[in-house]
Amino acid sequence: MNAPSKILNSMTELHRFLFCSSHGAHGQWLSSALRDAGILLQENDRPALLQQRVMDLDPQVVLLDFSGDLDPARPQESGAGGIAYATELAKVLTRCTPALPLVAVGSTTCPEGTVAALRAGVHEFIDMSRGADEALEVVRRVLEGAHAAPVATPLRHGRFVVLLGVRPGVGCSTLSAHLTHMLQAHGLRNHGESSPAAPAVPGAPVASHAALLDLGLPAGDCSLYLNTQSDFNFAQAVLNLRRLDETLVHTAMGHHASGFVVLPLPRDLAEMRSVAHADALALTDRLRGFFDVTVADLGGFSNTAFLANLARAADEVWLVTDQSVGAIVSLATLLRELDESGVPHSAMQLVVNRYDPRYGMAADQIARRFELPLCGVLPDRPVALLAAANQGKLTCETAPQDAYVRALKPLAERLSGPAAAVPPQARRWLGKLMRK
Repeated sequence: MNAPSKILNSMTELHRFLFCSSHGAHGQWLSSALRDAGILLQENDRPALLQQRVMDLDPQVVLLDFSGDLDPARPQESGAGGIAYATELAKVLTRCTPALPLVAVGSTTCPEGTVAALRAGVHEFIDMSRGADEALEVVRRVLEGAHAAPVATPLRHGRFVVLLGVRPGVGCSTLSAHLTHMLQAHGLRNHGESSPAAPAVPGAPVASHAALLDLGLPAGDCSLYLNTQSDFNFAQAVLNLRRLDETLVHTAMGHHASGFVVLPLPRDLAEMRSVAHADALALTDRLRGFFDVTVADLGGFSNTAFLANLARAADEVWLVTDQSVGAIVSLATLLRELDESGVPHSAMQLVVNRYDPRYGMAADQIARRFELPLCGVLPDRPVALLAAANQGKLTCETAPQDAYVRALKPLAERLSGPAAAVPPQARRWLGKLMRK
């Protein structure tokens, strides 16, 4: 029962339930049982494709067919009606949309389905053998639970730091990855927590004090350097903004081994076209509540409007350059674009990366030329950085006394200090934005 988009547009005031099954009779029974609560849509595509359909339809509840029954009218579609199919789909949806309520549909006459649903993490169950009234009661209980547990307002308000590489290849992603790793280490020490290598309780998760938004181009460079993968990306986080809570942050998002969160760009960059600038800002503000420091790597990102919006919202903006002629020209161009976009010059600082006095222009000369405070000077250490990268590690892990790490250490320590309080007018604006 695929509903056309024009019909979906008329359903905004109704609850939408998505039933993932090829069994027509089960869909008809559920549609009748849930008529008083909302409208039931039915899909039976492959899990990878259904994930996108869930995003498009935005249902309040997804129902999964764990009955194991095959539709006698469509025996050729047995793959879309089995318990294995429902289990795989539950795992996909739990990973990609963890805040979306899932309900298993089956019968106690098939206990294998009930056990499989529980193992897949689906804890609500509609027993079709017990009648329509109970099905309606289960769905209403799930809906009431979702409304009764609004996303809690985070208590802390961490720093948000944007790193803008003036052009691809100046080392912005490498810097962002090292900086976030060191911020996480400082957070663990400052809070008196054990290191990731020796957790106080074996198997216990490490607290996340820092987050890295891996938004630079080429896409995924930070994740590559960190040897970290995540199926939950920036665009999905924006889509799930109103469901963003501590559980979603620490279960859906990718984590580096040291404990900090990594949120990358989607594999298909076209998904970013649907991300409104206001929603991206709301997400970064929301993340401030969960982490002491959030670092955004925007090296090589070409959308000036997107850059400027995040830069205006940041506590600090680091412009990362090297001493090459191309980088200096790109720095001048980027500064002009940021000024025209309303990013205050006072918020920007300069980081000269891959620095060697033998290359020519001194770091303080570049800073004076562009009237920027010199935030940091990081030495050119290609051998140490490449040797660590080839091991799937960072230099701060393999050579903590390397000159690059020592130069970055005071910057990380400064960002790890107490964050400034949020102005009351900013809190009021954010509250209005999050309620829209």
